[in-house]
Amino acid sequence: MHLKSLKVLHIKGDEQKIKDFLQGQVSSDILSLENNYAQLSCICNQKGLVMAEFIIKKIDSQFKIIIDGSLADIFIEDLAPYAKFFGVTFTEGEEMIKGTVQRNASEINNDTFYLYNMDFGLQMEISNDLSLIPSEISYQEWLVANKLLSNYQMCAEDVGLYRPLELNYDKLRVSYTKGCFRGQEIIARMHYLGVNRRTFCTVIEDTNHPIELDIKITGDRISYKNYDIYNCCIENTVKEKIESQENHQLIQATTN
Repeated sequence: MHLKSLKVLHIKGDEQKIKDFLQGQVSSDILSLENNYAQLSCICNQKGLVMAEFIIKKIDSQFKIIIDGSLADIFIEDLAPYAKFFGVTFTEGEEMIKGTVQRNASEINNDTFYLYNMDFGLQMEISNDLSLIPSEISYQEWLVANKLLSNYQMCAEDVGLYRPLELNYDKLRVSYTKGCFRGQEIIARMHYLGVNRRTFCTVIEDTNHPIELDIKITGDRISYKNYDIYNCCIENTVKEKIESQENHQLIQATTN
C-alpha cells in the first residue's frame, strides 16, 4: 500500500562527511549499513530521550531518511545545528513510499526487509510513481503488522517523552558498539547497569475479555478482528499476572 503519512528526506553533502555526521548523531551504526539496505534508527537528546524515529536507506551510496511527516521538521530542526559543521543539508523529496507485508517466510531473504520474524516481514520501497500499484492491505493492517513485530511508530506527541528502553528502540534501533551519539552515555548506562524491572510488550487481548489490570498504554490501541492490540512498558510482576489470564497474549520485544 501507499504509506501516505511518510516522507523522504534527502541528505546533501560530501559522502564521507555525511557518514561522519550521521554516525555521530543517530543511534544506529551507519558504517554497517550496506548499499541498498535499510536500517531502523532514531535520534535522542542529551538526556537520552527520543526526539524522532525513522528508517535510513542507502541507495547508490546516498542516504535517504524515511520518516513520518509529523516528525520531519522536528528531525531537521534538531540536527541543523550540528549539520552545518559538516556542510550537510536536508531537502524533502517528492518520492512516495510503498509498504509491503510479506507473509511467506521462505522468501524473506533479501535486503529490502527492515524487520521480520519467521512468519512475515516488513518492507518499504521508495518510488516516484505508485499509481499502478493497488492497495492490497489497509493502513490498519500495516499498523498491526508493525506492532506484532514490536516496532513502535512514534508521532509528534511522543517527542522527548521516552527513552529507547521504553519503546523497544534499545533492541531495534540502538547500536551499543558504534561509539558516541547524543544521549549515548545515559542509554548505555541503563542498558548495562540498570536493573530491568520493566518489559516492552505488545498486548493482544480478546475484545470481549479485556485485561483487568491498570496498564499505561503507549501509543494507540488498535481494534482488529475481535482483538485489541497495543503496546505498553510494564513491570515484570504485572507481566506475570497478565500471562496467567486466559484470552491474553504478550509478545515480547524481538531483536530482528
